[in-house]
Amino acid sequence: MKKTAMRIFSFVLALIMALSVGCASFSAAQATFSADAYSTIITASDFQTDDAAAYNRFATVLGKMKNDGMPTPHSVLIGGDYTKILFDIAAPGVVLIKNRLLSVYPDANKNSVVCIQGNHDNPSSAFAKTGLYDMGTYSLFCINEDDFPWKQYLRSNSTVKNTASALEASLKKLEEKGDTRPVIVITHVPLHHTVRAGGGDNLYASYIFNVLNKAAENMDIIFLFGHNHSSAYDDYIGGAVNFFEAGDTIRIPVPGERSEDTYSEETLNFTYTNCGYIGYSGNTDSATSTSKLTATAIELCSDRINFVRYGEDGLFSTESVERINEAGDSCFTDAAFDKPIVGDETGWNRSESFWTVILSILSKLGFIKF
Repeated sequence: MKKTAMRIFSFVLALIMALSVGCASFSAAQATFSADAYSTIITASDFQTDDAAAYNRFATVLGKMKNDGMPTPHSVLIGGDYTKILFDIAAPGVVLIKNRLLSVYPDANKNSVVCIQGNHDNPSSAFAKTGLYDMGTYSLFCINEDDFPWKQYLRSNSTVKNTASALEASLKKLEEKGDTRPVIVITHVPLHHTVRAGGGDNLYASYIFNVLNKAAENMDIIFLFGHNHSSAYDDYIGGAVNFFEAGDTIRIPVPGERSEDTYSEETLNFTYTNCGYIGYSGNTDSATSTSKLTATAIELCSDRINFVRYGEDGLFSTESVERINEAGDSCFTDAAFDKPIVGDETGWNRSESFWTVILSILSKLGFIKF
């Protein structure tokens, strides 16, 4: 009798433990996104596709995020290289991005989508001009490819110097007025040393790195990039998925010294990561890199910033950094997004309407899904 009672007790205890583990796992699955996040920002880049595949993938990833509890994004930042559709015209790609966002989050504001130029993109009225923008819960500094170009060994370093000076002036103004909100800097071309173009791709990246690293002693800065998605170029930093935070070491090109092994080892004071390649990655998986196609959700919390990365099959990785400046009133500020953040609002409104019609026609003819 005692043995029977003991077996029943053991069975009930085991069942309770199993249910507890199951509940814990379920809770963890539902806690991918933080309840205390006051602003969520989506980032992606390098769509680079001859059809709508990358844009459909973007919608799939957003759907996975939404199913795991992500609220409507505050804003969407796109880091260049939109499409091979119609050669180097970015406008149809930008329209598709907005379309896919609204298909998953109908209450999102399409004007909260901010796009910059990549090296595959001709200049366009779809792009925000290089410079500083007040995004409500954070500050954004956009740098187009024309202002921080690839293959810098072919061009004068004065272009990058001028961009670095404009960035420095903007960050100084924010600091002088006591603005403690995070600052996101988004470009297409990265800062880390690369063997792309024989070490000459971002030859003058140190000008921008030095400005950011100095400012990040007192400010929360996030640097987002695209461009390098081949193991031949950035295998050592993680390939298609990478993440560095303050205290990590990074290789920065030495100005004017074009070489595959000429760089300086620098300690980061800011967060450095790619937007998330959503359409194309040339990486071959190895011990140090991945070819995973992803988009990233950046969560602003009062004491930390989270980076939640998703692929088509769901959650891929999470990272978190502590803030230098804890959020105060910035928790409750927001941007209205009454107008698109572009260089030529009137021109872009006409262009967006035009491409919406064209893409709708192509969709009805079966050439592309709109």
